[in-house]
Amino acid sequence: MPQRPVREILSRPEPVTATPETTVRRAAELMTEHACGSVVVVDAAGRVVGIFTERDLTRRVVAAGLDPDTTPLSAVMTPEPDTIAADAPVADAIRHMDECGYKHLPVLDGERLIGVVAPEDIPFAEIAQLADELVSRHRLAERMW
Repeated sequence: MPQRPVREILSRPEPVTATPETTVRRAAELMTEHACGSVVVVDAAGRVVGIFTERDLTRRVVAAGLDPDTTPLSAVMTPEPDTIAADAPVADAIRHMDECGYKHLPVLDGERLIGVVAPEDIPFAEIAQLADELVSRHRLAERMW
């Protein structure tokens, strides 16, 4: 199996980011403008401090009855999200996303955010190569429950 690094499959030239103080409404506007499903939350130094996804929007904002115009991302983001190194193999990203149920995984080059890998970024051929392994993992997980 080729060990292509995650950095090679990123489809967006730059990640969509916002600060912890950004409102939920603005984050939703950014996701709409950039046709993406997440905003990476970064501090003033550009360090990843959270991620806000469409899932967070529905569960933590809409379902909770919060006002998107006044609610800051810091109140509803997933803090300190898992990340993956830019040079990690794509197979590692697939495994991690599958294992944890992630649809968006921030990609770091050292400490610098360079993108977010999402299911639509992952080439089908790379998923197909792991199909048997993923099916086995799911069967094992089902037996454990």
